[in-house]
Amino acid sequence: MGRGQRLGAALAAVIAFAVGMTTLFSLLLGNQPELYGSIANAEAVSILAALPASLFVRLAAITIAFTIVIGMFNLLYVHLRRLARRQFYSLVLLLSFAITIYWHVASGGDPSLLEAVQMPIESSLAALLCLSLVYGGAAALRKRANGWGILFVAVMLTVLLGALPLDDLAPLRQWKDWLMAVPVSAGARAMLLGIALGTVVAGLRILLGQDRSYRG
Repeated sequence: MGRGQRLGAALAAVIAFAVGMTTLFSLLLGNQPELYGSIANAEAVSILAALPASLFVRLAAITIAFTIVIGMFNLLYVHLRRLARRQFYSLVLLLSFAITIYWHVASGGDPSLLEAVQMPIESSLAALLCLSLVYGGAAALRKRANGWGILFVAVMLTVLLGALPLDDLAPLRQWKDWLMAVPVSAGARAMLLGIALGTVVAGLRILLGQDRSYRG
């Protein structure tokens, strides 16, 4: 790495650290007049302290929005090129995109029309996910049967059968409710805690300039 690259990496790390710490303290100290009770115009001071965080969050949101738009146009460009090579499955995506945009504009931005299409698609994907899990568990049992595989398939069948609105399956429904309330909820909370810890660690690496992108 040359001297110019090292200076650029150091400058990027300093800027990231300064912006991150400014945003952090602005979020902690902004919009809290009670912290400035002994200062005249405490409310105005708290609003002023919150301005940097508001500015940086808006800039981040605008940047993310632009990246989403760029990614969308890149996706359309890729599928147009594939369509030119007579890969007609890309036509489904292009038609879906055009119909969605037309539907949104024609409805005046009414989200209920899009939800009428989105909700069935999400439900279908969720059903396919459950069936894929059961099939995967059964395939794993065929290759190597053990206690954990049997437990996985049994739990999946209990949850799926317990979701059916049949009176004969009331005992399974009780087991399903217990599984969703205790083990599944505990697993979901553990995953969220892991995501939160990973986010904190990633944020600290960026603030301290330890991220690879800042080191060149």
